Amino acid sequence: MKHNIWKFLRKPDGTYSVPHNGKLLSESIPEKWFAVQICKEYGFCGQESQHICTELERSGMCTVDLSAIDPFHPSHDE
Repeated sequence: MKHNIWKFLRKPDGTYSVPHNGKLLSESIPEKWFAVQICKEYGFCGQESQHICTELERSGMCTVDLSAIDPFHPSHDE
């Protein structure tokens, strides 16, 4: 099965980067536009966006594996 792994990372300067399957898609999204951009650009809206933002606030990163049965549940190897 092909992987479909998204990572959302909070950088030290307060902006966010978004790699997808290891390829950097966005490098410096300002915090005030982050939720809007991940919805419009990548389709993570509503509860998905809220989950991502909550995880970023908690730990500074969020991994979403859309190839998994439960994509918003972290894998055991993180």
